[in-house]
Amino acid sequence: MSATVLIVEDAPESREMISAFLVENGFRTLTAATGAELRLRLHGAQPDIILLDVNLPDDDGIALARQLRLGERFGLIFVTGRDSDEDVMAGLDAGGDDYVTKPINLKTLLARIRSVLRRSREPVITFDGWILDVVRRELFRPTGQLVELTAGEFNILVALASRQMQPVSRDFLLDVISNRDPREISGHTVDNLIARLRKKMVHEGRDAPIVTVRGVGYALMPVQSRGDGVGA
Repeated sequence: MSATVLIVEDAPESREMISAFLVENGFRTLTAATGAELRLRLHGAQPDIILLDVNLPDDDGIALARQLRLGERFGLIFVTGRDSDEDVMAGLDAGGDDYVTKPINLKTLLARIRSVLRRSREPVITFDGWILDVVRRELFRPTGQLVELTAGEFNILVALASRQMQPVSRDFLLDVISNRDPREISGHTVDNLIARLRKKMVHEGRDAPIVTVRGVGYALMPVQSRGDGVGA
């Protein structure tokens, strides 16, 4: 069965363009032009993923996502012209799986929709005693306690966990959470998310299993496996 995408966009041309393109690529689509129409759609539909404009005529998309807990119920990609690091962090913290900036490249948007859907169907990942449930979007300590993560933190961790003990570049991690050209912005968004993950994943006096690989980026690595070229 094809996935259903709910497109929440106030500009008719953009809304129709995205919808037609996704239908051509095998998706079913629903549309809404306002926050009020989004609420009505959700009463009678269960989309697999929502494309949500931030600047709606009657609402702020990020505030709306928090209020309706959209990121906990559906795949969620913010599609907006607001492109500062602060906007990206706010969107990810509000539950967004991704953050795509305008003008939209339809092929890139399609790839990101498929990526979010694919991540939602991956199995549980384990590393160094930790359990990462990708379907339920939950992280558990080796002792079983649930760790609360924002969507941005979770997506970064999934990217690292998918390549355990192999370094992942900052540019790749930035691409996980944003479609922007890494040359045009700093890596502070990724670094901030990593710092927050490390703080949350300190366990029984042990550092988080996230290391800095000098000149490359970051990797998941048990403390006992660390050698030269890596650091906390």
